[in-house]
Amino acid sequence: MGETNLVTSDAKQTDTCSVTVWVPARANVVHVLRGVVASVASVLNFDYDRINDVRLATSEVVAHLLEEPPAPNGLILRADGADGQLDVVVSRDVPADTWPPTGARRSLTSLMLRSLADSSQFETTHDGHAIRFVKS
Repeated sequence: MGETNLVTSDAKQTDTCSVTVWVPARANVVHVLRGVVASVASVLNFDYDRINDVRLATSEVVAHLLEEPPAPNGLILRADGADGQLDVVVSRDVPADTWPPTGARRSLTSLMLRSLADSSQFETTHDGHAIRFVKS
């Protein structure tokens, strides 16, 4: 089995939390990332439905990042919560061939994120090609 590393965690107040996690780029670790995001949402006092939304959004983002060629080696998740808002960025450590992917705005991932999150976007971060979503 692969290794999952918690890189940083900083819970300063009951309504603020920041977590960064690196995991191997494999489908069988999506539950770890879903759990991290759900935990941050819980610190923000999200209700059950909003926690479930961010879990599903995380699954969709991870699936999309794993499918883009070439295959990444690892994924980096950054979840920052403050003032009732959760900002999640999941990045791949190997650049995708095309970013954002052709047709990204009409992809199933984009459609799902529009229904589950308040905003979302494909972007390039210092960690690599990424997908960001925000839930309030």
